[in-house]
Amino acid sequence: MSVTAREALRQSLLARIVEAFTETSAHGQSDLPVRLRVPFDRSLASLAHWNRWEPAVYSRPLSGDERFGVGVYRRLVASADDDWDDLKARFAEEELPPGLPWFGAVPFDFSALPLGIWAAWPKSIWFAPRLYLTKAPGSDVAEVLYIPPRGADEMDVRTDVIDLLDVHGEEASGERASFEEPEDFRRFADKVDRALREIRQGRLSKVVVARFATGRVTRPLDEALEALASRYPDSHVFALSWQGRWLLSASPERLCAVRGQTVDIDCLAGTARRGRSDEEDRQLEDELLASAKNQREHRAVVDHVLRSIAPLCECVEAEAGPAVLKLANVQHLRTRVTGRLKPGVGLFDVAKTLHPTPAVAGTPQREATSYVTAHEGWPRGYYTGAFGTYAGGEGELDVCLRSAFVDAGEAALFAGCGIVEGSDPVAEWEESELKLRPMREALGVQEEVGR
Repeated sequence: MSVTAREALRQSLLARIVEAFTETSAHGQSDLPVRLRVPFDRSLASLAHWNRWEPAVYSRPLSGDERFGVGVYRRLVASADDDWDDLKARFAEEELPPGLPWFGAVPFDFSALPLGIWAAWPKSIWFAPRLYLTKAPGSDVAEVLYIPPRGADEMDVRTDVIDLLDVHGEEASGERASFEEPEDFRRFADKVDRALREIRQGRLSKVVVARFATGRVTRPLDEALEALASRYPDSHVFALSWQGRWLLSASPERLCAVRGQTVDIDCLAGTARRGRSDEEDRQLEDELLASAKNQREHRAVVDHVLRSIAPLCECVEAEAGPAVLKLANVQHLRTRVTGRLKPGVGLFDVAKTLHPTPAVAGTPQREATSYVTAHEGWPRGYYTGAFGTYAGGEGELDVCLRSAFVDAGEAALFAGCGIVEGSDPVAEWEESELKLRPMREALGVQEEVGR
């Protein structure tokens, strides 16, 4: 989208919000949320851009519904000593206007402090936006919820909305993240070999070894998000900004979703590339389903999920066997798990029990998580953490896969591979290359290091 078109879109949205506020104020309700419907024939991603200091979020889950939020009505960040139970307790003390959810993320290891490129972020980030738009698939209308500053008049609102939309897109200021030197194949292979030694000595059954590459971003954020949504319709495309830094993901894996007493979980593990023809693709699918190594890796995730959530559920069941989820770049083994939760059990109770799953850490869970934190060689932070929405005990968290961290035009791209007995460093490197492709292509990464 051109700068002129973006400016016109935001000025139109600004005018309609100010008009709606003025009408609401005329009825003596200037401190209430302003709700309106506006014509909007573009993706809500068109409102997103890299140069933004206000916290912002874009979300397009598998349903195709789009959500965009900016500014902070309420925020909830975890301190160094907080755990899952503290997070749940603090949410219970908060109340939001109807229709306004929390957006946020949790890291890979909730017991570890953010380090490296993540050092400017708290241990967990959640906020409810002051300007919130939603849009249904195929619709040319957006629903808008805007919460004006207390005691604001029309001029205050005009200035506030301009700031929230950041119409002129001035570059964010402040100290920038320091990117580490990525691993080359030799260092990655050494990590795989070390993990295999741990497995052969019986200390681990599986461990996920990850790597990252860095490079310059050449595409605007709105174009990157729209490219991800178009190329990966079966993934949750998500972008979260905090202090001018962006976390992006096109995640194919749901950690957990809670609606009422129903919980849905995806078990995703075992990977093959896509074929160059339909015939080759079917052959690779058959080989994936028949692979003892991939089936073993996948079964570890399913068993962990069933064992972990059974105490939280009145009943729980998994699909009889894995199906194959086909994405543009790879195909995965996937098993869906569904349960009926006991009364009083909510999203964070389930997440606390599951996260991090063997799909991103390994087995046994605690030992594998500790091993990754100690031996990865760089802090994962929010990579393989979880992101999503929360409201009143319900919501959805997706695993932060196929992801990137972007600061001042520089990106770190992440990918991991499940290591079990029989894993080969060359094959795992090639798999990681496939998993890096979505963000490489979407961000137009150049001058890349770590290939």
